[in-house]
Amino acid sequence: MSTVDEVYQYGQDTFNIPERGEIRIEGCPSSIGDQLRRASFTQQSPGVFTKSQAALGGEQEYEVVTVTVDGEENEVHVEATDIIGVVSLTPSSKVQVDPKIDWEHIFDMLLAVYDQNRSIEYHGIPLQDFLSDDIHLDDVFVVLAINYLDGLETIHRQGYIRDLVIRRLNSLNGRGEIDVEQTLMNHAQGTLEPHWIRNETEYDNAANSLLHFAGKTLLRLFRQNSHENDHPAYDRIFSEVHREVERLENMGVSSELDRMDAYRRLSLNDLPKQRGYYRKAFDVAKAVMSSSLGQQLRDGPRELVVDYVLNMESLFEQYSQVVIERELSYVKSYDHLGSLDDVTPVRSPSVNPFEGEGQIYHEPDHVLQEGEKTLAVLDSKYYAEGHDPVKESPSRSRLFSYAYLLHSDRLAFLCPLLESKRRRVVQTGAELQILSPDEFSLDAYDDVVHEYIHEVLVGDAPELEAFRAVAEHELCLDGVDESDLHLAKQMSGPFTFKDIKDFSLRVLKSAADEHSYDVRNRYDLEQEGNWTREQIELKCNDRYEHATTCVPVFCREDGEEWIDLYFLNGSGEVEKEGPLKLL
Repeated sequence: MSTVDEVYQYGQDTFNIPERGEIRIEGCPSSIGDQLRRASFTQQSPGVFTKSQAALGGEQEYEVVTVTVDGEENEVHVEATDIIGVVSLTPSSKVQVDPKIDWEHIFDMLLAVYDQNRSIEYHGIPLQDFLSDDIHLDDVFVVLAINYLDGLETIHRQGYIRDLVIRRLNSLNGRGEIDVEQTLMNHAQGTLEPHWIRNETEYDNAANSLLHFAGKTLLRLFRQNSHENDHPAYDRIFSEVHREVERLENMGVSSELDRMDAYRRLSLNDLPKQRGYYRKAFDVAKAVMSSSLGQQLRDGPRELVVDYVLNMESLFEQYSQVVIERELSYVKSYDHLGSLDDVTPVRSPSVNPFEGEGQIYHEPDHVLQEGEKTLAVLDSKYYAEGHDPVKESPSRSRLFSYAYLLHSDRLAFLCPLLESKRRRVVQTGAELQILSPDEFSLDAYDDVVHEYIHEVLVGDAPELEAFRAVAEHELCLDGVDESDLHLAKQMSGPFTFKDIKDFSLRVLKSAADEHSYDVRNRYDLEQEGNWTREQIELKCNDRYEHATTCVPVFCREDGEEWIDLYFLNGSGEVEKEGPLKLL
């Protein structure tokens, strides 16, 4: 028998199970099979039940848990996949699948993927006030409710999607316009009432119905968790969501489970182009809808319980794309020469190896491109610790096929929980890396991705090394600021050092007078800074001043201060000299 992660007694409200883990629940009643069926489990074989669920942010259904019933021992074994979240186990209990990484990181990933910001304030109250000390999926829905309200506020300003419907009515007390021809025909047939034509506004379309469905689902979640939240703003959000649902109902909008297929098929592209302002509310509604497909009835008060799960593999891939886009944008922010203007991050590009056979394709997770040229191919792998995707033949083969088809010699697996490693492909010289932080956190993961993107791009744009140093520290040249770096290679610009004495003085003045915490000005330095100036001049004298420029950078770290010199020569190479200490 396999080792289980935890043993529980039947009767609890919630059973926790680690991602890809297994638990045993003892003391189950003989009716456990029927209870599993009532909780929407599907019986696959005698004693084996599975539950599938559409994950948050997607329409595809995934197997979440498998339950094996041992009738002789009155116990069940529950096995989880890498779909995390909460699902009903029986009508009166649920299973929470906990992720390999902290819930707090999951929470921030989800917000990043949905293009939200954790620092958002709701009516002046920081979002953090709504969150419990331990981040749970319930907290995600508080955030979604906040953004649901924010999206609806935009729709209020711009207007709801509506249809004009022509109503016809025979009546003595009608409204609208009288159809004279039809009225005369009525008279000829003995009907005295005039025939009215009235244009009515109809709001009960699929888009508004989806918003109504999401609002009702959020209200259900608020009610389920009301006993755990005593923050006054929690009730305020509940009230505002309730008011928005009522507003939609007063407009004639309704929603039903039998319209779920229509909600699933509906995309933002189906809405009129001028209704782009629906995006935020629409995206949140889709997220809520996709997480609420597994509704079950509890025993007792017959309360509706909402199941919600996250596909961690999919979420990590989406988050990785967000990070790649964000970090590339940061690298571009210090590209003062425009060398990266054509570099773009592409998610899941479709690569067709055969002309005219579009049904045969390959899709890498992420690609860095410069025009038509592929700079790097990256694949996200949400693997457990110690599980090296390079040693897994299918994963390795797929990445190699992407590299072959896209003519790329830079390959990488993005992994949250492994050790970074660099390998060289003997036959081609291509480089394959595992990118992973030493200890997982979102900031550490962002740093790893930034370092990789910078490394890929600096090969063709070596000046990025100097520009990055300026971005992370301080430009150290009197009379010059960061906006002048577009002149960094110009021999008539401010970064030349043909007058070495003047150049060293400008560097020293900027360091001592503007940036240093250790001295007030250069006169506080030993020999008024002449020793430091001599070091700068010595480094400059080693270069050909008519074909080389210098970008000086002031650095401070752990209480230490120093100057680094970045020399940009005519062949495009960058050489770094330093550290040059002030004291």
